[in-house]
Amino acid sequence: MVRPRAVTLSETHVGIEWNDGHKSIFANKNLREACPCALCQGELNPLGGSRMLPMVPDVSADVKATQYQLVGLYAIAFAWSDGHSTGIYPYDYLQARCECDACASRRKK
Repeated sequence: MVRPRAVTLSETHVGIEWNDGHKSIFANKNLREACPCALCQGELNPLGGSRMLPMVPDVSADVKATQYQLVGLYAIAFAWSDGHSTGIYPYDYLQARCECDACASRRKK
């Protein structure tokens, strides 16, 4: 199983070096907007009917990850400068969204 070896937080991006040698990079704003939590992505309406809409305002261009925590052996939780911290990003979710040049060019094909 691929797991993070190192996670770096900067003013502009989050970097993750995986134990398979791949180095992922994510723009802070893009990763914050991709938060998979129910608050950000919406959730199923418990009373049936359509999906409940997300309750999050637009993400600021200068948002940045301020902290991270590994969640078990499967995910990373980030705390963001806008106060949000409920998203849990599974490793496969992050790997599928990698913004490095190699991954970005593969997705374009």
